[in-house]
Amino acid sequence: MATLFRKPPPLLIPGSSPNPLRLAGQTAFAPGSDNALYVLHVVPLGSQGYLFAGSDDSLRAFSPTLQPLATLKSSQKGITSLVAGAGEGSTAVFSTARDGTVVGWDTRDLSKEAFKLRGPNGAPYLTASQSSDLSCLAVGAELHHHESTIDLWDLRTMRLQSTYTEAHSDDITSLTFHPSPSLPHVLLSASVDGLLNTYDVRVADEDDSVLSTSQVGASLVSAGWMALKGQESSAELKGVWGATTIETMQLWDAEDSSQVADLGDIRDVCLQPWRSDYLIGAHYNPSLKGVCIMTGTQKGDVAIINLADPERWVLEHVLPGVGGRTLGGAGHSDIVRCSYLDTQTSTVVTGGEDGQICLWSL
Repeated sequence: MATLFRKPPPLLIPGSSPNPLRLAGQTAFAPGSDNALYVLHVVPLGSQGYLFAGSDDSLRAFSPTLQPLATLKSSQKGITSLVAGAGEGSTAVFSTARDGTVVGWDTRDLSKEAFKLRGPNGAPYLTASQSSDLSCLAVGAELHHHESTIDLWDLRTMRLQSTYTEAHSDDITSLTFHPSPSLPHVLLSASVDGLLNTYDVRVADEDDSVLSTSQVGASLVSAGWMALKGQESSAELKGVWGATTIETMQLWDAEDSSQVADLGDIRDVCLQPWRSDYLIGAHYNPSLKGVCIMTGTQKGDVAIINLADPERWVLEHVLPGVGGRTLGGAGHSDIVRCSYLDTQTSTVVTGGEDGQICLWSL
């Protein structure tokens, strides 16, 4: 009988940066609150700072140094995601909610909602993405009446352009338009059904719109575009990454639906004393020429890991939590739920289940 050998996990090697990120600021998400609210989502507001969403459906803006700026007047119930608008310097932010709505915010005037759109079938909205030409907003929904919908809204008319209902059979957990200005019509979706799909949203007929389909084999929680090896200098990214509910990751070629690498379980990749308990988030980082992941521990530690080489991961930074696996931590004391990494300013902001927001910088 044949013996099956499990592929060993990637190596994790220390980064070469001489200057570690240090805690530069910390504040409570909701000062004076009797109960610590979970901080679930964060998006940048450019030079204005950051916008965070809490478990009480409140949206709060903070300055670059984490000084409280404003609490937004949101009418949504059950906020599920915060998404920044497409392109550098965007003044748009979108929030999706379980009440079946997506709200647009103009960061130049956060005193009111810029617009509010409601899905046609009442399904809870879970995720959204704006096309690089700013004309289309794709919004993904939870499985509802046996349908998993992707609604495509025309932001020029604020009308529903088309709806895809058959490409997925479970919750749509991630939508990401291609970032290249030459490919504003190409959309990537991920779902609990384990599929990574790409579409040409110019095509109304769903069967004809699907460009590729890849089966990851586990429920997906997030996905994004990336450069394939040897194509790092091209803006027309042809690779995609996918992260699952069981803390595994895979890399795929979106053009021919072939798997580039199975990275396995991120919890198996360790460098004493660091060991990840869960994935916080991931994104393609052009300056690192690879996918960058943020991982955490149950005690509030956070790590920034570079996956440019799928077989030799680099532990770039550790942001120590209180009582975590690293000594002398002063950051979070509980699970970190959201993060944002700004490579231009070398800063990171994090929010967690301890109700705290932390700013890390060199």
